[in-house]
Amino acid sequence: MRAVRALIAFFVFFLIFFTFKFEYVTFLGHRIVILYPDPYDNAGAQFLRLSEYHVLPKDVELIALKPTDAMVADIYSVMFLALLFSMPVIVMEAAKFISPGLKKREIQTIRSLGIPAAALFAVGSLFGFWYVFPVLFRIFFYFDFAVGSSPTMGIANYTSFFFIYIVSFGLSFEMPVIMVALTKLKIVPASFWLRNWRYAVVGSLIFGLVFSPGVLGVSMMIMAIPMMALYFVGAFIAKRVEKRDQAMYNIAAD
Repeated sequence: MRAVRALIAFFVFFLIFFTFKFEYVTFLGHRIVILYPDPYDNAGAQFLRLSEYHVLPKDVELIALKPTDAMVADIYSVMFLALLFSMPVIVMEAAKFISPGLKKREIQTIRSLGIPAAALFAVGSLFGFWYVFPVLFRIFFYFDFAVGSSPTMGIANYTSFFFIYIVSFGLSFEMPVIMVALTKLKIVPASFWLRNWRYAVVGSLIFGLVFSPGVLGVSMMIMAIPMMALYFVGAFIAKRVEKRDQAMYNIAAD
């Protein structure tokens, strides 16, 4: 039932973003945003155009190689928006699913980290979209310009590359939350994270290799380096949390 509720939340947002678009209207002298029915120029298509404008160099042309390419690209875009907006519900339902097997303190820990987990997914996705991907695509297409070719890209290939990468970036930003949760639940001590940082570096490289399509390791390193930084941030926060919890325990014992 928890899974069904999470899927319902996802599909509700999917239908909203697939059926409606965001449009400005003037009301009493003020411009406001409303949802206006338009299954063709929907919110997914609007977000896709925004990503093209922000990410791709001006000389790059997106083309539809098959009649279904534009629809597939639009569906990918709508699915990403639905996942982004339904993530709080998904996290909440996942927490409620495992809560019967947890102690009261463990439930409180998960509740306290639910909002940060959803927020970090959104921050990671937006960080990748706004800062990383424009640089990444420019690097790729600079090689096309250098050899004198006309850079074009199929819209279906662009959206699959873009959204796989952006979701992977969002998931990678969950690392500090997972580390802090394991330490707070006394499953993994904070000293473990710093002691095994070398394995984290190798794991970040493997994650970047698996989830980032690209060549010559450029895209792999662009994803792996933030993950390494997030690992050390998570280790630092976990150490602070462990010290705070230990201090509170000592005060209670006295």
